[in-house]
Formats: sequence, structure tokens, C-alpha cells
Amino acid sequence: MIAIMPIDQEFEKKLKPVARSEHGYLIWGPGKDGAAAESDEVKSAYEAAGEKFEPLGIHGTYVAVDFDDCVADGACLPACPVGVFEWTKNPGFSGTEEKLDLTDKAAPVRESDCIWCMACVTVCPTEAVRVDEALVAVAENAESTLAAAESSEPAAESNEPKAESSESE
Repeated sequence: MIAIMPIDQEFEKKLKPVARSEHGYLIWGPGKDGAAAESDEVKSAYEAAGEKFEPLGIHGTYVAVDFDDCVADGACLPACPVGVFEWTKNPGFSGTEEKLDLTDKAAPVRESDCIWCMACVTVCPTEAVRVDEALVAVAENAESTLAAAESSEPAAESNEPKAESSESE
């Protein structure tokens, strides 16, 4: 039996953007032990894949999937009439039988294409999906915050000599 641990309806107030996916959507963290951690099948799949099971956070903002609650059921993928989701480990595929294994997750790779129909929300067995048009502005603000944080991080050390500044007197 799958534990139902719905996505936090106020995650954007409690978590912070920690990264940007390769598809450009935000990842919010830190993650937690969610429904996936409660599933023996999911834990076994991680072990079989030789992967460490660890919290993954919430992927997406206005179409948000709590990867820690996602158990790779895949019902959201065919339910979406505009193809917002695809498998993280089998990119380009969105059929329920096209997941690589139970370590795969339904990623909102085309979040901006959402038409707010809520089909994905209604079919998710662990209630790991949240769709909220009001969070579009939150995503834009969070993008700015993340970009500022990334630009203020120290650059990687380089072996190249630093340019000397010339001061004129």
C-alpha cells in the first residue's frame, strides 16, 4: 500500500530554490523522507540500480512534483493533455510503461505549457503534484533569487594568471 503524503501546499514559503534542472525548472529544497521512502518497492529499485536513496526535493514551481513523494506510478504523464511531464531517466518518453524503473520520476519539463486543468493532480496516487497558476510570479521571483545567488558564488579556481590592474598616477 502506498502511503499518501500530499505535497506541502505552502512549500514555496518553507523551502528555497536550490538548483535549476537541465530543463530550466526550479528545484526546491531541502527534500524530506516522503512516500517514496515508505515504499519497499521503490527502496528496492534504488538498491537494484546501485543508487543511494536520498531526498530529492520539489521539482517545478507552478507545476510542482514532490520527488520525495513520487513513487513513479506515472499516472500524471498520460493524464496531461499538453505533455508537461516526461520521465527523468528516460527523457522524451511519457507513457506509464516507459519509465526506466521505480527510481524514475515524472518531471515537469514543460511546466510553462500547463493549461491548469488539474488532471495530473487528480490522478496522482500519493498527491505529490501541485498545480497553481498563482505561483508563476513566485517562480519568476525565485529565478531572480537563484540567479543572484549563483552569480555571487566564488568562481572556480583557475591556474591562469590573474590580470594585473594598472593604476595611473
